[in-house]
Amino acid sequence: MDGFKENSTPISQSIVANIQLGLPATVSRLSSKMRFIDKIAPALKESGVVRNIDLIAPLTIKASGIAATNRTSSAFGGMLYVAGAVRQDILISEGSIYKTRQESIVDVDEIDDLDNQKKLKFIDIINVYKLLEDLMEDDEKPELVLVDVPLVLERSDAPLEDRKEIIRIYDRCRETIKFFWDKYKDMVYPFNENGIKIASVGTKRFGAIIYALTEDNLVYIPDDVDNSIIKKMEELMPKIQDVGIKRLLTGILVKRTRTAAFQYDGLNKDNRLEPETLRDVGLIGMHIKAGNTTPPLLVEVLGSVKDWSSEMLDELASQIISLIAFDQKKALPLPLWYAKYALKPVEATNNGKNVILEYYKTQAREMLQSEALESIWKEDLDVFED
Repeated sequence: MDGFKENSTPISQSIVANIQLGLPATVSRLSSKMRFIDKIAPALKESGVVRNIDLIAPLTIKASGIAATNRTSSAFGGMLYVAGAVRQDILISEGSIYKTRQESIVDVDEIDDLDNQKKLKFIDIINVYKLLEDLMEDDEKPELVLVDVPLVLERSDAPLEDRKEIIRIYDRCRETIKFFWDKYKDMVYPFNENGIKIASVGTKRFGAIIYALTEDNLVYIPDDVDNSIIKKMEELMPKIQDVGIKRLLTGILVKRTRTAAFQYDGLNKDNRLEPETLRDVGLIGMHIKAGNTTPPLLVEVLGSVKDWSSEMLDELASQIISLIAFDQKKALPLPLWYAKYALKPVEATNNGKNVILEYYKTQAREMLQSEALESIWKEDLDVFED
């Protein structure tokens, strides 16, 4: 045909050719980055940026994990969602594991699809805090509580002013967090030396401690870090950014280690933690690695450098790492692993569709078609007319 060349190159041949041409350069760059990580790792460890953590053996602890999840389905011009959270208590006595109490909460409703991921994040946090409130009212409380959602909101979470629905959910989330800490802060470690330890465990904000290694920011690091590393980091930062912070952290953190901790204020001078009442309380974070194949995890706790010492953070890291029983890529501390496993019914699918939401959608459609909902609305109108 006119305008078409018969001797064109199939894309499969282009793929093979580009792989053969590009592979040596890619391998060379990766090799260079790996050598750089191997070179810088000893300096970071010797300066205190990376710290060894001892396992507790045999482990005896009463701990709880609270995990949240959500699923969505497009329906009726918007979205249906199901959000659930589970609290799983476990008792470990001399290394033997006993599952004890389990509590749960499930929320099914509709939202519009604008900013739906943020809305669901706020709903997950609200559900986790509801279970935290119930836990704080129990007669027998755990020593350690691990959650898989952020403990506080950050500047990036704030919605735009004209997004009315998400602002409503955001404000409810913020008030839920504020209510909890106003009421229970004095029962939580380190504000109470005999209190419950509450920590968030996740994978966000990789490399925060690396960016914190400046002369001005040392006051925001509760661990002892050698000043000699500061000048080195200033010189090496362009190379570190080229290597990638996540790759660097994965390389320098080995089995049973943690990074030096950092205070959120040190990285964000414009402190916008929400709710506002917690800005003066502070937020401390550190990365831990339990095994050879487990990924680095970010651990966050409320408090500042005045509240936490190296020894206190070492103890917390030791408890969390000791609770990670398997050296696998998706390994988590046991209470969180059990809690996430218990959420499987919320995530269950059939033919690629969420079981709960498909049933909910079917029931809602039948109710709309039968005009039963319209009858209920008319009854309400009749009452007002009387």
